[in-house]
Amino acid sequence: MIKNVVFDVGMVLADFRYREYMTDLGFSEEVIEKFVEKVIDSQHWVDMDNGLVDDGKAIDFFKKELPGYDKEHDAFWAGIADIIREYDYSEPLVLELKEKGLKVFVLSNYPDKLSDLHWPHFKFLKHVDGYIISAKEKMMKPDPEFYKLLEKRYGIDLKESIFVDDRAVNIEAARSLGMTGILFKGIDELKNEIKTIIC
Repeated sequence: MIKNVVFDVGMVLADFRYREYMTDLGFSEEVIEKFVEKVIDSQHWVDMDNGLVDDGKAIDFFKKELPGYDKEHDAFWAGIADIIREYDYSEPLVLELKEKGLKVFVLSNYPDKLSDLHWPHFKFLKHVDGYIISAKEKMMKPDPEFYKLLEKRYGIDLKESIFVDDRAVNIEAARSLGMTGILFKGIDELKNEIKTIIC
């Protein structure tokens, strides 16, 4: 019997709109591609998610690996609050699940300082039953121990839980622990899948 729904944040409950954000900053397409490669898709960003490197130190790494763009780096980090935007459907979705008697949790790979900046503004967050942020625990998906931490901390059974994420590798890890995994492809499809599972 399903009692819990566990959500990822980025690209599930909130739009990680890094390309649009950099366009808004006036970056050319060439510069955007460089920032995607050297910043967004870099190991240093993963290390921020994992809590292995402080966000401030990571910025120094980014500047060294992508030199000659100090102005762009400064602009990127100065306005970083705008790099993510909560989806309009997120709060209503969480409330709908709660009304059905389900508990809702969040398990997210997210940098420490950025979570402090972004998460207080997420409307859905005040309705969830608990959340865990990777950088603060120094572990991240798809590490099985990260999922088990949710179980230990909140006293839930992973086998009674749906896990929703936009990355297949994270879904596979959840399923290996007995969770019912849903690869997020869109809100309408997600609602239909959840309805099918819990009915």
